[in-house]
Amino acid sequence: MSSSAGETEAALVALLHLIRLMGAELVAGQHRDDVEVLVKAIETRLRAARFPAEMPNQDIVGGLDLAQARLRPIFEELRARSEKAHLSDQLLLAPRPSRIH
Repeated sequence: MSSSAGETEAALVALLHLIRLMGAELVAGQHRDDVEVLVKAIETRLRAARFPAEMPNQDIVGGLDLAQARLRPIFEELRARSEKAHLSDQLLLAPRPSRIH
């Protein structure tokens, strides 16, 4: 299966977008503490990917490095969103001062 550089880039963009959306759904839901679990799982599974036997090892290593580099900003964004959501939760749960004087 041969593809052009443009097709490969489009596939990467689409896959990264899906990962970003999945992570955002996680942060928006009740599992905000699971962001690091998601990140670790993605990193682990990325290295366990199966590649065609005829694919040169240097292409695999380079591709995995590229994938990790592309994922890094997404992971940082998810961590920041998770932290922001935690802070928001804490503010909502904090007791409010009495307004009676």
